[in-house]
Amino acid sequence: MNERLSSLRDSSHTLVMGILNITEDSFSDGGRWLSASAAAEHGRQMASQGADIIDIGAESTRPGAVRVDPETEKSRVVTAVSNLSDLGIPLSIDTTRSSVARAALEAGASIINDVSGGQLDTEIPRVVAHSDCLYVVQHWRGWLTGGKPSGPDAPSSHYEQGVVPQVHAELMRQVDAVLAAGVDPEKIVLDPGLGFSKPGPDLNMPLMRQLELFKREGYPVLIGASRKRFIADILKSNETDAGDAGASDRGRNGTVAAAPSNERKDTATAVLSAFCEMEGAWAVRVHDVQKTVDALAVARAWKNSGR
Repeated sequence: MNERLSSLRDSSHTLVMGILNITEDSFSDGGRWLSASAAAEHGRQMASQGADIIDIGAESTRPGAVRVDPETEKSRVVTAVSNLSDLGIPLSIDTTRSSVARAALEAGASIINDVSGGQLDTEIPRVVAHSDCLYVVQHWRGWLTGGKPSGPDAPSSHYEQGVVPQVHAELMRQVDAVLAAGVDPEKIVLDPGLGFSKPGPDLNMPLMRQLELFKREGYPVLIGASRKRFIADILKSNETDAGDAGASDRGRNGTVAAAPSNERKDTATAVLSAFCEMEGAWAVRVHDVQKTVDALAVARAWKNSGR
């Protein structure tokens, strides 16, 4: 692995990975950056705001999303990589297809972010093994129920032995399979897969609080909490009238609570990102780069003030 990627992997502070969705139906900003010009402009904006990495995805993984044709996904990704290659920062590709991963790496990408962690397309680890790149291996139990018409229903979101030990054990089995496929351990980044088969705060917050368990394996850890459903649930619960047990989705004034805006979810995400900085996350994957950059600066100042 080249020196630049080694330095990136061994970063002494939490990095900011800006999300660039070039899809019609991503759960929070689908279609907004679909055109090549809009995607390039947004990528450059995130870089100017301090993003350390741009994560490019051309297929939504939200429940109910329809799979994108492989050639369409490849074309979108390669175009985006070509348009952003002069930024001078690493470009990551959010894909579960080996053909897309291979084409993106050939175009200049340097990270493959695979939400299936090598399970959906077993050729991806082999592509990584023969490329100079990092590989994000995410905890994954299968498509979320209703997520993909061609995929199986996901196993239930029950964790009988506890979410942290089970996610850890399952993720490390995925890593073992990736290593067996020939991937250098120095290329691997772990992702506990927040929101994937983990709908509520009770299943997601412990994974961030106990980040040390994953770090002990010797791999950097990426956290992707941005705008996830569990954040909206936390914000909505804060608006609930605690005295009205039958109004779980009603605000304090008795009206039905509106879904939290992206701006509110981005603020909450920035707070979580600061906590993850304190816990030693390698990187946080976010939609709002500026809020997160500012939050991490404050978190680092807080840590340094106690030295």
